[in-house]
Amino acid sequence: MRSFFLLTATVSATAALGLAAPLPASAAPANAVTSAEHCVLHTAAGGTMSCYRTFTEAIADATGGRVANAPRDVAAAMADTGLDRRLNALGQAHRDAVVGIEYEDMDYGGASTIVEADGGCDDDDGIEVSAPYFEEFWNDRITSFKTYVQCQANHYQHIDYEGTRTGWLEDTANIGPVMNDRTSSIQWR
Repeated sequence: MRSFFLLTATVSATAALGLAAPLPASAAPANAVTSAEHCVLHTAAGGTMSCYRTFTEAIADATGGRVANAPRDVAAAMADTGLDRRLNALGQAHRDAVVGIEYEDMDYGGASTIVEADGGCDDDDGIEVSAPYFEEFWNDRITSFKTYVQCQANHYQHIDYEGTRTGWLEDTANIGPVMNDRTSSIQWR
C-alpha cells in the first residue's frame, strides 16, 4: 500500500513542463479555493500538493507532461471523451498515474484535485493509494469524483479512514447528502 501524510503544500518547479508557475496551495485560506484553481496531490512524492490556474496545467503536472493538451477548464475536460481514455492508458504504461480526480461541485465541476500515484490499481482487494487527511482548504469540499486505471475510491468522513464512508465506488457525479462536503480522507483500490 502506498500511503502518505499531507503535512504541507509545496510548490513544485514546472519550468520543465513549460507551465505557468503554480499557485502556492498553502497561501489559500480555508475554503478559499475558487473554481479557477486545480490542484495535484502527488502521492508518489510523499503527499506534496501543487495548485494551478487551469485544469490543463494540473493534468500536465500530474502526468509528468505526457498529457499537456487537456482542456483548460473542467467542463470542457468532462466533454472530452478522449481524456479518460488517455489517462487510463497512461496510468497503465507509466509511473505518473492519475488514480482519481476529486471535484468541488456535482457533475464533476468546480475546483479539482487530481490524485497522482506511482501506478494504478490491480484486481486484488488491497489498498493501493491512501490519503489519510487533506489540508484545510480541501477538507470537507468534495461533491463528485472520477477514478482511473481500474481504481475504486472509498471516501471517509473523518481523517484516518474513520466515520461514515461511501463504500468502494468508481465515477460518482454526486456523492450524496450524507457525504457531500464531508470527506476528510480517501483510499483507492
